[in-house]
Amino acid sequence: MSGLEFTDAAAKRLEKIYLTRDVIAQRSEILEQLALIKGERVLDIGSGPGFLCESIAALVGSEGAVVGIDISADLVGMCERRNPPKCLSFAVGDATRIDRPDASFDAVVCAQVAEYVPDVGRVISEAYRLLKPGGRTIFVATDWDAVVWNSQVPDRMARIMKSWRAHCAHANLPRSLAHRLESVGFRLDGASVFPILNLSWDDDAYSKGLAELIRNFVATRGDVPAEEPGKWLDEFPELHQGGQYFFSSNRYIFHASKAA
Repeated sequence: MSGLEFTDAAAKRLEKIYLTRDVIAQRSEILEQLALIKGERVLDIGSGPGFLCESIAALVGSEGAVVGIDISADLVGMCERRNPPKCLSFAVGDATRIDRPDASFDAVVCAQVAEYVPDVGRVISEAYRLLKPGGRTIFVATDWDAVVWNSQVPDRMARIMKSWRAHCAHANLPRSLAHRLESVGFRLDGASVFPILNLSWDDDAYSKGLAELIRNFVATRGDVPAEEPGKWLDEFPELHQGGQYFFSSNRYIFHASKAA
């Protein structure tokens, strides 16, 4: 993995972000595209706080099975403490070496994770290996150069976002994801955009939690003046008060399948 490390405190901050209205809506879109049915077996690569896995488990039911793997033991522990149903299990695991037999799953999802793995091709290959013939996958990623965030100090915004690029291994993954999927044997069935638009600075908005995550990450890197991450964050409530807060980011969703 690259950049971010999820200790227990960081895992709790991520959990809060994943409970915002924007990320809840994103999960609903992923579930709709997966089109799950009762009894299916599903793998979530990089399951994070586990909310997507829980939603999947509710759809496949006790006749199915859901496995969530994540590199962070703290995130896995957080998921297990919520007492998941018997059909749902979590494990600490490496996205490039998944300890499951070939053709084990009807569907594999990898949402906002592949961009963090240096050997992203191996993640995609693992998804292909683990799918049954006729199975499908969904990969979701962000192009971090395509984020639009209003600021009265654009040079500072550019410096902060340039530093933030280091938090992941592939800051522009969506641009190559279709080719990467097809190169391992997948058939690309479609791609779509899920937009996140915030016009207010509030706790239920994805961008507020993201901004705090960025501030904390950039502040440790030393590649911008020490006072800038804090000043950058402090500008957003001021913009909100003046009716000038604006944040926009796209999630790129790629849907592919393995030949029967």
